Amino acid sequence: MNRIYGSCTGLLACLLLCTCAGQEPLSPDGLIRLGTRAGGYEGSATRASVNDLAGLAAVGDKVGVYGVVTTRTDALYAPLTSEWNGTPLMDNVRTTGIDAATGMLFWNGDYTYPLEENRRVKFCVYHPYAPVGTGGDNYVEAVAGQSPVLHFRLTGTEDVMWVRPVIGSRREAPSALLFEHKLTQLRFRLVDDEGEFAGVTVTGLAFNGVNTASTLNLETGELGGWSAAQAAVPLPLKSPAAISGTTEMPQVLAGEVMLQPGQPVFRLTLTTDSRGDYPGIEIRPSGGETVFAAGRSYMVTLKFRDRTAVALSAKVMPWVMDGYGEGIVE
Repeated sequence: MNRIYGSCTGLLACLLLCTCAGQEPLSPDGLIRLGTRAGGYEGSATRASVNDLAGLAAVGDKVGVYGVVTTRTDALYAPLTSEWNGTPLMDNVRTTGIDAATGMLFWNGDYTYPLEENRRVKFCVYHPYAPVGTGGDNYVEAVAGQSPVLHFRLTGTEDVMWVRPVIGSRREAPSALLFEHKLTQLRFRLVDDEGEFAGVTVTGLAFNGVNTASTLNLETGELGGWSAAQAAVPLPLKSPAAISGTTEMPQVLAGEVMLQPGQPVFRLTLTTDSRGDYPGIEIRPSGGETVFAAGRSYMVTLKFRDRTAVALSAKVMPWVMDGYGEGIVE
């Protein structure tokens, strides 16, 4: 089983997590070792998306790794071309696990760096793993002369993550792996200051007309066009929630949804057990933002007044939940 070690490079607002790695001496056998090291994360255990090393370990068998041999000196910064035409050294290898304490990445089999000093390996890492194919909801498309492309379809519960490529060789240990969220996350809390909705329960919250299918270039991290609009993508509520929050103590709904980034507005329909449905709720970013950004988690406050549910405000925070600062959208 093989690993890679990484080194902590500081917090970036859009990053899921900084996989730390100390560059340890390469062993004479030239074995490829990739991994991460814990670094004081404080993720929320109630959220389904990956927010810390423990969360990454929970999906440790769903990470895909490509390792492509190249002699190009600019390979770290420029996309490969003809190198993709052959079979990669690591050809969409699926991890078998990630250790929650040490961050080690494991997979079946051994892979070694080329003996030649001018031949290095460029690693492209992504989540969720998908097999190479030509159709279905989730698959990797092999493209001649360029990076493979991940095709994926969302239900609202999936994380899509990508790592900026790193380079390694017998003389050069790979640098840190940095996982980035490629989607926008939305979470919700309720406020009923007037008590008009006492005894009313939220039974559902659905996003109307959102796209659910796209592609991800595994080397460049670029998302392709979006399609497959769905009439209603539900927020996966853990259970029906009685409306009881106030401005001072808002009620957080247990559940989050991950959707297409770059949207100026999301439209929602909220359903209740005794007050009917509330369609046409609109959420927009503010405070200088014009679209909902990738890699950000937005806390949206729904304020209830009389019979109208109003999107009052959105609080945005980096997806990394480790005590660093947060931005406010007002």
